[in-house]
Amino acid sequence: MRYVYYGFGGFIGFVCGIALNLIFYMLDQSGIKFADYLIKNFNFFGKYILQLIDALPLLGAVLGVLLVKYLFGRELEEERDEPR
Repeated sequence: MRYVYYGFGGFIGFVCGIALNLIFYMLDQSGIKFADYLIKNFNFFGKYILQLIDALPLLGAVLGVLLVKYLFGRELEEERDEPR
């Protein structure tokens, strides 16, 4: 059952990461050149931030699993300790 919790947390994190990534994509398509601004003003650090924005779905999935482990860690450990 714990893997169902982890999978659900990863799925929700992935969906949230895609939604945030879509917001940045729509911002760029609307005429506000967010990527050019980051590269011009922050140079290497701006390129790094853009790579992090591209990785938001994967980061969201990992953070979703970690959040489930943090929030439901005690319940998931108790489930394993119960005799069958």
